Order: sequence, then C-alpha cells, then structure tokens
Amino acid sequence: MNVVRDIHRSLQMDSKSSYMDLLFADLDKKFEAIFDAIDLPNIDLAASIEAVKKIDPRVDPKLVQVIVQKKLDAIFADAECAACGRRLRKKHTLQRKAVTSIGTMTFACPYYFCPACNSYHSPYEETLRLSQGPYQKDFQKIAARLAVNDTFEEAANILNELYQVNISPDTVHSLTHAFAEGVELTEVIPSAEEVLKIVERISAGQHRRPVFVFAADGAMLPIRSAEKGAPNIWKEAKGVRGYLLDKDHVVHLLSWHQIASKQDFIDYLWEIRRQNIIPRDKVRLCFIGDGAGWIWEAVQEVFPECRQVLDYYHCSHHLYDFAQIHFANDPDRISEWVEQTKVRLFHNNVQHVISGLKRMRCRTEEARQRRDRLVEYLSTHKSRVDYGRLRRGGYPLGSGAIESANKFICHIRLKRSGVWWRVDRANNILKLRCARYNRQFDKLAAQQEPSPRGGRVRHGVKLRRIK
Repeated sequence: MNVVRDIHRSLQMDSKSSYMDLLFADLDKKFEAIFDAIDLPNIDLAASIEAVKKIDPRVDPKLVQVIVQKKLDAIFADAECAACGRRLRKKHTLQRKAVTSIGTMTFACPYYFCPACNSYHSPYEETLRLSQGPYQKDFQKIAARLAVNDTFEEAANILNELYQVNISPDTVHSLTHAFAEGVELTEVIPSAEEVLKIVERISAGQHRRPVFVFAADGAMLPIRSAEKGAPNIWKEAKGVRGYLLDKDHVVHLLSWHQIASKQDFIDYLWEIRRQNIIPRDKVRLCFIGDGAGWIWEAVQEVFPECRQVLDYYHCSHHLYDFAQIHFANDPDRISEWVEQTKVRLFHNNVQHVISGLKRMRCRTEEARQRRDRLVEYLSTHKSRVDYGRLRRGGYPLGSGAIESANKFICHIRLKRSGVWWRVDRANNILKLRCARYNRQFDKLAAQQEPSPRGGRVRHGVKLRRIK
C-alpha cells in the first residue's frame, strides 16, 4: 500500500513538474518577445507599449518598467553632450510616474549637467518622450475617446474603474482638450487614396459614375458668453458632410463641423478641394443644402461646377407656410395646392410656379408678403429645384444625411441639459467627434506629440552614447 502511495505521489510530482516546465518555457518565450519589442532608443515609451500589447495585452506593467529602466541605464551609462563633447555630470534623479494603457509605472530619470554649455539634460525623458504630467500619450488617447462620447465625469468613472488611477473629471477635461488642441481639418478627413479605393469599389459593375454628395447645414450650440456677467448665447456650428451614394445606401466619407464664420467655412471647402480627395473624373459631384445663403455663396465660390440641389423638404416647408396663410379660409385647398405645386416642380416647371404665384391675388397683407418671399426664394434657387431630372439622375433630394450628422456629431455630445461651452472647447470636441466618425481617430492619435516638461528638456541639444 505504501509503495502504491509513493508511486502515485511520484506521478503527481512529475505531472506538476511538467506543468511548471511548460509554464516557464512559455514565460521565457514571452519575456524574450517583450524584451525585443521594447526597442529603445529607436522607439519611445508609447510605441513600446503598443508593441508589447500586440504580444500580451494584459502584460504586467512592472515587467515593462524593469525592462525599460534597465535598458535606459545601459544606454546612458556613459553620456556626453552632443553640442560640445564634454562628459555629462549626473546632478540628481527624479522619480517619474507614467500612467499608461497597461498600468502605472515609475522610472528613475537622472538629470545631467554640461559644465561647458551650462545646460541641463534629461536623456531618459527625451528617449521615452514622456508627457508633462503623469498621463502618457496612449492613456490620453483613451481618455479623449471616452470624453468625446460621454460627459467628463462619466469618462473619469470608467477610467478609474478600469485602471485604478483616481483621475478627476477636470483632469479628463484637460487631457481631452490638450489632445485636440492644434488639430486641423487635414488630420481629420481621409486621404485621397482612401477615398479613391471606396469610389472604385462602389463603381465596380455600375454603368454610370457614383454620386459624390456634399451636404451642408448649421447646428445651434449653447455657448458661454466671453464677457463676464453677460448672458449665455447660442452659436451656429457650420458643418459639411461628404458621402457617396451606393444605390440606396449612404457611404460616409467625411464630416467637419466647427463654430465658425462664413469665410472660415469657405476656407474649409477650399482646403478639401486642395487636398484632391474627390476624384472628380470618377464621380458626379453634387452639393445639397437648405436655403441658407452662406451655403450657396461658398458652393458658388469653391465648387461652381457641381450639381446643386435645394433640399426638397425644406422647399416643401416654404410652400406649406405660404399656403396656410393664403388659404386660411379654405383648409382643404392647402394640401391640394401644395401637392400640385410640387408636381410642377418635379416636372421642372419652376418658372410656371413663379409666374402663377405672381398672378395670385392675396386677400391680406401678410399673405402678400409671404407670397413675395416665396417668389424670391424660388427665383433664387431656380436652378436647384429640378427635382424630376435630379431624381432620374440618381441625385439625392433631401439633406437628411447632414441633419443626421448634426445630431450624432453636434447635438448628442454638446447639447446636454445645463451645459454651456466655450467656443474653443466646443470646437475641440467637434474635431475629435469628426475624427471618430471619419475613422481617423487612431491615425490622429498616432500623430500626437507628448507635451514636454516646462523648461527641463531642451530639444535642440541631443545626447549620444559614448562608445
């Protein structure tokens, strides 16, 4: 019986030993892969973390911290000033806390002094490209992604629950706006190559070129007054959305929304045109909008060759407004007249509609004023209401796509109960939301530069390792 027990115990020990051998073999391979991925000084900390996460997304931050620290210590064991060649003197060491997307790490970062140049250097911080505060570029990206979708308070709650960092809503607010500061239109919209691939995919097997649609509209947003004590106001965010029509489907390409002037909006369109993201020889270009004058002035200046469409439903609304006043004593005539007028517009008889309106005898001064405004409206947009020809050509008649963009880019995040924004802060959120819906957020984050520590790092002076 004892012999059987000893054999069983021996088998158990052998089994545990084999398991341990397999585990350590796997850990050895993983450690070697992580060690090689942290390719200092050729890449910075953010790039190292991204490389490590591809190997093990749940890697222990302590392991990464040890490898990074040891590699830096070896690289800068002996250092000299690249400007004068003098050996640098270590003055003191600062413990730098780095909050990242894999956890929190702390690095011992020594500061060096060059007697000849009378300057301080921090090669560890320069190599890792540490941000000014503890929150690093990859963590800032996550904070910004959360904050553009929900309140800063909710974003902070999620970050604290996931990373145990005890971050405040104010800090999330600061990180998000620092992330968006300086972002330009060209960083948010797709490249010409990306657009061309989509156009070619949609064009395959089609007997005519697809329609590339620009739609523009404004969205009113709650803005905090710049003057102390002045009441808050509402300002218009001017937006443009570009998309392709794939039969009955909308293929989104780009959105750009900002609280801006009419000239700013024109400049945005010019920038889009200069980027050549629209393969004009492969698409039929169309611009659709409501009756706002700033839209069509911009279109006439930047895209005069495109097919222009006045939103059908906006036009119908103007017809109903007049009919309700003119036929106030005969409600049954309202719908009848409006439907007949829309049929004439669909048969490209806008001039007959205008002539008929001019011949109408109005019973009241209000009706006459409404009629004159409608005549002016239709005359201004005469070339944009050939709805029958536009429908046969496959062009859109409604601007629902830009209305939808206003809702999911502007309204959902910025028009919350009791919230008032500064113009620059609102525009920063709009930039990031456009980047997200344009599928450019990750590319934008990869281009972000960490903010240097004030006065400590002099980027003009580089260090090199003594060989």
